Formats: sequence, structure tokens, C-alpha cells
Amino acid sequence: MGPIEYRYVDIIWLDNLVMNFILLWTTSKLSKECIVLWRLWLASCIGASYAVVMIYYKSSILNCLGLKILLSLAMLIVVFKYTSIAKLLRLMGLFYSVTFAFGGGVFGIYFFTQDILSIENGVFYIKNFPVKVLFFSALLIIIFIYTLVPRIRRIWTTSHLVYPIKIIYNGMDFILDALLDTGNSLYDPMTHSPVVIVEYTKIQELLPNEIRDIFKADKDSNMEYIANTLSDSDFIGRFRLIPYHTVGKPGGLLLGFRPDKVLISVEDKWSEYEDIIVALYNDRLSRDEQYHALIHPEVLST
Repeated sequence: MGPIEYRYVDIIWLDNLVMNFILLWTTSKLSKECIVLWRLWLASCIGASYAVVMIYYKSSILNCLGLKILLSLAMLIVVFKYTSIAKLLRLMGLFYSVTFAFGGGVFGIYFFTQDILSIENGVFYIKNFPVKVLFFSALLIIIFIYTLVPRIRRIWTTSHLVYPIKIIYNGMDFILDALLDTGNSLYDPMTHSPVVIVEYTKIQELLPNEIRDIFKADKDSNMEYIANTLSDSDFIGRFRLIPYHTVGKPGGLLLGFRPDKVLISVEDKWSEYEDIIVALYNDRLSRDEQYHALIHPEVLST
């Protein structure tokens, strides 16, 4: 093995220190876990030191996958402390997702700038990198984190609270994704049953013509029009009006009904939930189409 200059080792250590700090800090932002700054720096130092040792000794043992996984676990424990296996595995999944995302970007930079970035034994290091380029790169990373991390975190959190829901009425059924919404506190004022809010357009084919006529006329919050339209309908026994309050609309009404059955899939197992009212919402509930219904928190707590 040829000699390694001190300057070379110093650069590798500093490059990996910064990269580890960014990866761990991004993981903490996505997970919403509170961290202590000195622990973050300590874990980053551990990872950077490992990279230097791996480059210096070039041992197959140091470069094996198992040791790298153990090292990443140790770094996560240093930053976030150990409380449970489930939490550690969740953080590990987040950490590797962030690492792969950043790794793809680094490979792209390496493809076009091999005179600036180098790879040796699986470790990235920077050579002949102008200070102004380093400054603007750091600035771009900060902008990326502050603009995209909140969205990624929202998607990550939402995806763990979305459940398939099946609504059955009059021999027909529709399955759609529903968000467990802790802010949904609606109850049927007559029976005090919890309310599941569903986008009207997603289940309109399930509903009788009288209800469709009400929505076509844009009269779904007009009590007099609804009463006249449903006065001779068989649907009148299932019909409900659900009062709700939002900012700027303190006295709103949602047209609701009592379906034959409501089933929700939790961990790939369908379960029937009784005494649920379905309220019809004539708009989108999710801007990015992640879900089309809102589950009352009381429903899954029973």
C-alpha cells in the first residue's frame, strides 16, 4: 500500500463529517425527533473516522455490509438514543432512504465532475474543490432541505395514517383510501354516531338519484331544498344533516347517510365497524390525491 498524505486523510475526514451531519440532521427533521447537537456531531465524527480507517487499511472486513449496518445503527443510537426496536428500525429506514437519495445526487455529480469528486473503496471525497463552489453547494443543500423536507415529512406521516375503507349500500360497494384524521370531531347529532367524511364524487354511483340531484343543483347545504327533494324518497330514513364548523364558515352543513356496512382494513385485515354515518363532501379532501375520506379517530379506537 502506498503512503497516504496527511492532507488527503484530513480532507476525507472533513468531507464525510459534513455529509454524515447532513444525512443525520435530515433524518431527524423527517422523523420529528428531538436531538442534541453534540450527539449529532459525535455520530458524524464516528462515521467520518470509519471512512478514514476504511480507506487507510483497505480491509475486506471493514468494507463488509454487516459492519456498515452495525455502524449506522450505532450512529443512530448516539443521535436519537435507544428506546425501542420499532423506533430504531423506523429511524434506520428513514436514514437509508435519505442516504440513497443523497447518494443518487452524488453519483450524478461524480458523472459530470470526476475532476472534483473521487471514489475510492466506496468512499467519496472532494479534490481541488473551489471554496465558492463549496459555499454555493452548501447553500443549495440548505434550500433543498427547507423546501422539500416538510413535504417529504408530510407524505411520510400521512402514508402511515391512511387505511382502505369499504362503504356498502344497496348491494353496491366502493373502496377508497381514508386518512385517520385526529381533527375530525363530527358526530351525528341524532344518534351521536361518529362521522366518516367522504368525497361525494368518489361514491356518487352508490347513491340514489335524489341525492345526486341535490348535488347537481348545488343545494347540498340547503335544508329546505333537501327536505322537499327527499320527502317522498325511501332514502329519508337514512338521511342525516351533520353540522360542522370551519374558519370562515361557522355554521356549515354536510349531507350524510347511514350505509349498510362500513369496513376498514387495518394491517391487511378487514373489520366491520357499526353505527357509522357517512358525510358527503363536495370537494377534494387531499390536494395530492393521497386519500378521499377522513376517518373519525373514535372509529379505530373501538
